Amino acid sequence: MEDEEIIRRCREGRTDLLDVLIERYKTELYSLCMRLARRAPDADDLFQDTWVRVMKRLDGYSSEQRFKPWLFAICVNRYRDLYRWRKRWGRRRSGGEDPADIRLSPMAGNESDPEQRAVAEENMTAARRAIDALEDALRLPVVLHYFEDLSTEEIGRILEIPQGTVKSRLHAARGKLRGALEDAGYGR
Repeated sequence: MEDEEIIRRCREGRTDLLDVLIERYKTELYSLCMRLARRAPDADDLFQDTWVRVMKRLDGYSSEQRFKPWLFAICVNRYRDLYRWRKRWGRRRSGGEDPADIRLSPMAGNESDPEQRAVAEENMTAARRAIDALEDALRLPVVLHYFEDLSTEEIGRILEIPQGTVKSRLHAARGKLRGALEDAGYGR
């Protein structure tokens, strides 16, 4: 059953069908939540809050758009709301390491060679730290484009900014990431 059909039936009172959407998008949405929140407990809250808002806003969904970017927009907006609240009240967590941190996908290399595996792990950790250090205006487009595989047009709709701004933020982020990794000794 297509997403639009499920949503239409949910609007008609078949809210039990929302479980189909949750099952279909849980992995991608939770991955986004982890990349945004950076800590498993916060990602869990963000994931749950996102689905609660989806249920409340089903009437606002238009079948002219794809469901996934609409879902991600709700998630990103909820993250921004929580971030602003924490910043305002001084409750934003420091960037401590959390064993539940999401890992970047392995970089190309011979995974059976322990030395190459260790180097790849070190590179992934450095890249993750560099991405986490970006301000949200740059980090959000990077996460949505490179990890969630959304187009610049979809990212613009989600973040409510022009597509050109998305492109310039991706360009700026790549430059900052390159500089941070070079400063950390990872070269070009």
